[in-house]
Amino acid sequence: MQRARKYPQKTIPRALLYIRILDDLLKRGKQFVSSGELARITGVRDVQIRKDISNFGPVGKPRVGYQIRALKNLLEASVQKKAVQVVLFGMGNLGKAIARYPEFHTEKIKIAAAFEKDQRLIGKDLNGIRVYSLEKVNSVVKRTRALIGINAVPKEAAQEMADMMVAAGLRGIINFCPTPITVPDHVAVKNIDLTIEFMTLLCDINP
Repeated sequence: MQRARKYPQKTIPRALLYIRILDDLLKRGKQFVSSGELARITGVRDVQIRKDISNFGPVGKPRVGYQIRALKNLLEASVQKKAVQVVLFGMGNLGKAIARYPEFHTEKIKIAAAFEKDQRLIGKDLNGIRVYSLEKVNSVVKRTRALIGINAVPKEAAQEMADMMVAAGLRGIINFCPTPITVPDHVAVKNIDLTIEFMTLLCDINP
């Protein structure tokens, strides 16, 4: 059986960005795009774009550019192989904002359920997402076949929720809590701390 091809780790986020841009260009009626045009839109150097795309297969024609639909299909087949079910922990202000985000309600990514301690929210549907008590985590994750959990609880509860996600069998965690979490090696974690991102950007524009 052929093993899934591994791509450079830093290439994947850029490929997902290209897919989003290509989809927008298709909706605007464009058929071809050059690496230079993609560079102007994305802020990624055209040399890097050509290198990234070459990782996924031969595509593009000299002086013509990339056929947008073909390139989008190639990238999607490589990095978006199947739809992913996601579960959300925490329905405070951040959790509700995440629940409203349109990209989490697509054919590729869907928030299948949310979990909360607040009894006033349990049993309700928020933006089409049913809110369950924490006692239901294992059964809901099993029923929805979710692979990824979003950690959007207060930082004091971050590790507790991470432990529950691991125990339920989730394979990855997007951690929005401004505190590190500890998980076993087989669970992938992506930490998103908006304060750190802001301060990093501030350093970039004020060297």
